[in-house]
Amino acid sequence: WHLEDRKQVIITLEKQRGTWWKCVLEGDQEIDTTKVESTRRMDEYDGETQGAIRKIMFDQNQKLKGAPTSDQIRTADVMKEAWNAPGSPFRGSEFDPS
Repeated sequence: WHLEDRKQVIITLEKQRGTWWKCVLEGDQEIDTTKVESTRRMDEYDGETQGAIRKIMFDQNQKLKGAPTSDQIRTADVMKEAWNAPGSPFRGSEFDPS
């Protein structure tokens, strides 16, 4: 940090990982990373960030098609598993979450 013009404190933050921050300071409003332009190639990001970007892209594409997002697909899979779990009163019947 340094003092500028004897009236402003300038703080410089250095990131340890090349990933998007949800916010600058804890408690701040989260940054909408879908509105941030990025010119980096996908392979320049670490694996975790690549996975998050792919998930966002998949979910956006699914929404445009009116299809379920990855979270909705995962929820449906969990429900199907529970539907046919041992002891479930629905076991053996056709899956119908309605």
